[in-house]
Amino acid sequence: MIYLDNAATTPMDPEVIEIMNRSMREDFANSGTVYSLGVETNRKLEKARAGIARFLNLPPDFNLIFTGGGSEANNLFIKGICFPNKRVASTGLDHPSVTEAIDSMKEFGNEPVRLKGYSIKGRLEEKFISELVENRVRLLCLTHVNNELGTVQPIEKVSNILREGSPQTRLFVDGVQAVGKIIYTEKFWQGLSGYSISAHKFNGPKGIGLLVYDSRLNLNPQIHGGKQQYGVRSGTLPVPLILGMMHALKLATARVKETCNHMESLHKLLVGGLRQIETEIPELDIKFNSEPSQDWARQSSAILNFSFTPVEGEVLLHHLEENKIFVGLGSACSAHSKEPSKILMGTGCTEEEALCSLRVSFGAGNTRNHVETFLKEFREAWLALYPAFRSRVVST
Repeated sequence: MIYLDNAATTPMDPEVIEIMNRSMREDFANSGTVYSLGVETNRKLEKARAGIARFLNLPPDFNLIFTGGGSEANNLFIKGICFPNKRVASTGLDHPSVTEAIDSMKEFGNEPVRLKGYSIKGRLEEKFISELVENRVRLLCLTHVNNELGTVQPIEKVSNILREGSPQTRLFVDGVQAVGKIIYTEKFWQGLSGYSISAHKFNGPKGIGLLVYDSRLNLNPQIHGGKQQYGVRSGTLPVPLILGMMHALKLATARVKETCNHMESLHKLLVGGLRQIETEIPELDIKFNSEPSQDWARQSSAILNFSFTPVEGEVLLHHLEENKIFVGLGSACSAHSKEPSKILMGTGCTEEEALCSLRVSFGAGNTRNHVETFLKEFREAWLALYPAFRSRVVST
């Protein structure tokens, strides 16, 4: 099997599985209880919290809220700050857990501001600031690494622009695709109000995520109950999942340079191979929806999205699947939708280009052989499918 859909999820690291196995046997006590079993479980929980803050180089004035994943973290912060009527802005080229959370507040008259016209592939240009001031925007939501394109948002630059041009606007960043691909410094967090991560995107367990937020903010809770986690997110904490996430984060941040160097070589091999196939097949016209640049500060080497009209992406995906090669169409959360990707359409793709595309996303476990095999099978699949799709185009 060749797995090239790591932006959808990643396999759990064996060390993480071992730690969680042990924790599920030993740490069954409720960490909120006052007897020794619970106190010991809570001690491990707080140790994990401190470890996560250390691995992220997080300043002490941030709170950590454990959530059920990245989607919950995004919803918790956006609604917690803006509900019901504080205006929020985004590029609109974000994960559905950001765009849908924002749009859910329309029924309360909270009309969002879309900055699509001020962005290139989801990366904001400097002129956006006047739009924020004019519309009295209180929260700007951005995606650190775009989940379909791999575009890297210059967070520190945007933060500086906001501080000088629109200080009333807070900055929230969906960082779900960034862990393991970005180096976090203490300076990175300056000016940030909130940030989300999800463990299963960096070889940790599913069902656990994290919201990091400025402790000076008052977040409206969405889950009421026992007032755990500063009263913002009530509920008994899943200690084995948290320990698993902590260890996965430790490994991801320790290996980030090595992982990025490895993925850059795979990215170059993939782009070069696709261009070579394009020269061999006159009918094949590949359009790179991601920037096939080598400026890795602007484009994550982990994700490459490209179109190959007129062959439909989903059909080609299943053709590859028959050879046990697994790639993505875009966001896994929208994979069952028959609609073309909103992100690709938002960057200027036609509907046909959006439907005739694939997303290849790398993880640390991928090899050059995986890419070479993908290229060979992609070439064969496209050639096999092209006559049928060419006929469909001609007949319409």
